[in-house]
Amino acid sequence: MKKLFSFCLLLTAFVLTPFACKDKDFNPATPRSQKNRATDYASSLAYDWINITHEMVKANSLFGPNAARAFAYVGLSLWEAVYNGVPEAKSMASQIRDYSEAAVIDVNQEYDWGIVLSAVMREVMPEAIDNITNTQRNQIKSLADLQENTMMEKGLFESTREDSKDLGKRIGQKIVQRMKIDGRDIIRNIIPSVPQRDDEYKWYYDKNANPNFNPIEPLWGTLRTFVIDNSQACEADAPYIYSELSNSPFYLEAKEVESIPGTDEQKRIAYHWENGPGRTSGDAGHWMNITTQLLETRNSNLADCAKAYCLAGLTAADAFSAVWYLKYKYYLLRPVTYINEIINPSWKPLISTPPSPEYISGSAVLGGAEPIVLSNLFGNVGFTDRTQLGTALYTPYNPPPNAPYILPERNFSSLTKAGEEAAESPIIGGVQFRRASAQGLISGRCIGSSILSKLNFGF
Repeated sequence: MKKLFSFCLLLTAFVLTPFACKDKDFNPATPRSQKNRATDYASSLAYDWINITHEMVKANSLFGPNAARAFAYVGLSLWEAVYNGVPEAKSMASQIRDYSEAAVIDVNQEYDWGIVLSAVMREVMPEAIDNITNTQRNQIKSLADLQENTMMEKGLFESTREDSKDLGKRIGQKIVQRMKIDGRDIIRNIIPSVPQRDDEYKWYYDKNANPNFNPIEPLWGTLRTFVIDNSQACEADAPYIYSELSNSPFYLEAKEVESIPGTDEQKRIAYHWENGPGRTSGDAGHWMNITTQLLETRNSNLADCAKAYCLAGLTAADAFSAVWYLKYKYYLLRPVTYINEIINPSWKPLISTPPSPEYISGSAVLGGAEPIVLSNLFGNVGFTDRTQLGTALYTPYNPPPNAPYILPERNFSSLTKAGEEAAESPIIGGVQFRRASAQGLISGRCIGSSILSKLNFGF
């Protein structure tokens, strides 16, 4: 009788234990905080936050450096939200600059990583998106509510919800603290004095290359980098010395750009990598989208996505810091200015000239850096890039209201080849000289390798 009574008690306890099937392999020696594993959560939780970041960056017409910063903080938030749910995984605290201490976790509490993530994003996203609107704030809240409620449908205890929200809030606050000291707030309201082009300084950038905008973010190179030591850590060699002599390296580079025939294939290359603000989510967004496409081929989980987005986002941000430091160190004119004045007054580039100095190429630096870090995760794989598929692009040759060019997908044999094409594209597009792209690839590969050598995800 005693045996039967004991068996009934045991059976009752088993039936009443939440998630009994999930817990059958749980090791009692494992900290309770790792009862739920981030590797068991769906990748869609990460995709949702990356997708809303794409939408807001595009809607707010954020330029390259602002977009890269947003993706870096969103990627960092994804990883910091879930790494405690992966055995042996490590925080980015003390690995990235000015983020010395992770939020404290109670190993005796149970956490749901989907709820932790939604709570982190409630704190971080409104601060990460420049020019955020009230409507966008509500979109962030709605997505966080949706993810939290979806997690609760699994039958979680209310205490797990509250503990998860508390942890997520504290993680988010740590990341927001980092935002507040990265230098963005300091330069936000400064209108710097920029050098003016005149007969004495003919090599200076001409605002008329894109008269709709002032040169964007002249002080961005002063922001704190995430991983590399500073924005000069992988500094490229200087551009060629300005010259109007027909046998000079500077003239010959301009002549190369002016002589590009603009074949259909060259247009496809230039247009595929044109990531203008308002039309796309920038160069950083393009590489984040490539990251998504690679993750989707691997049946990835939440932890895989968090690591990949964190690495790709931090790389994009540090790459743009390096690019923007050099742009306003040399303040070099764009090809359209030189070619129209010295070679061919009727020439037009294939794509619109960005409102920033020419040297160095952001497309090239990212094209060097991102394939390095992504190959570390996925291998130097071939892939089909559908980032621009079906989108419309107006060019200097077909401005509104003329019909736009509708973009297709592109196939690449490797990540390296994609990066090299990204570096070549602004030369073909007529907005960059070759040296800016060639040196950009070198600088970008240095940045990518440096980031891999400094970061340890432990997973």
